[in-house]
Amino acid sequence: MTAPRYYSMRRLSPYQGTVQITELPDFRAVTSDGIAWRVQFLNQRSRVTGHAVWRADGGGNLIETPYTGGLIRALQSHPPFPFPSQDNLELWLLDAREQKPLAILASTLGRIRPPRSIDTRWHATLAEDDSFVAPSLAPENGAVSTSHIPHSQVLSRCVQKAAGPLERAQWFRREDDGSGTGLHGCRLEAAQVGRRLGRDAFPELLLREQWEVEQEQKLVSDYHDWQAPNLLTHSRLSHATRDRLERAACRQAVKLYNVRHFLPELINPDLLNVAFVEAVIRRST
Repeated sequence: MTAPRYYSMRRLSPYQGTVQITELPDFRAVTSDGIAWRVQFLNQRSRVTGHAVWRADGGGNLIETPYTGGLIRALQSHPPFPFPSQDNLELWLLDAREQKPLAILASTLGRIRPPRSIDTRWHATLAEDDSFVAPSLAPENGAVSTSHIPHSQVLSRCVQKAAGPLERAQWFRREDDGSGTGLHGCRLEAAQVGRRLGRDAFPELLLREQWEVEQEQKLVSDYHDWQAPNLLTHSRLSHATRDRLERAACRQAVKLYNVRHFLPELINPDLLNVAFVEAVIRRST
């Protein structure tokens, strides 16, 4: 029997956190909370032919048969969360001025050839999701806002402005030291293919955090704080960044609780435990 593969990936375009994946030749099981697994049945071309749900508590609709038994055993005996991240091929939108990574658009497994077809438009949230509210855009002194533009759209416009009218995007193969080698992309110059950028050339989170306009920089910081619970599932964060995100995530206790199994490190365990208790109380009322 083929040994199961366990790995994690980010959900991007737009960013929706990370998922943990258990894979066998005929199955792929994906979980976003470490509790419920969405099982995909695969054909010989790894295309999905059906779905089911499996839960460790006996819930779900996946029936144990000789065919599904191997997958169920793999799920029951999976290694500790979070699984190793393997989506080290990253597609980055480039800024118009320096042609450096500005915003991450997509990622895929390192063993897969990245697609040639590229969508260069960056999205802050899913369509119709206006839940991102940036404190930096709040009216001053209690005034009533006269703008009806969702803050996610304001941020998306800032990113598109920085990318320029003719967006360029490039795939990079990221290494363990954080550096990256440029591959193909969209509207690239020949010299950009094969270039090697150091770790500092890539934003640590989802977007470049240094902006010339203070209002835009605050808006990006607000967005990362809003995404803090999901960003804490990333394994390669600096101590300072993880500390900042933990404090921001504690203001979103329920979201933080939902990803508690995927946190690779805790800087402020007492602070997070208070948030977890708050989330349990909220969920029970």
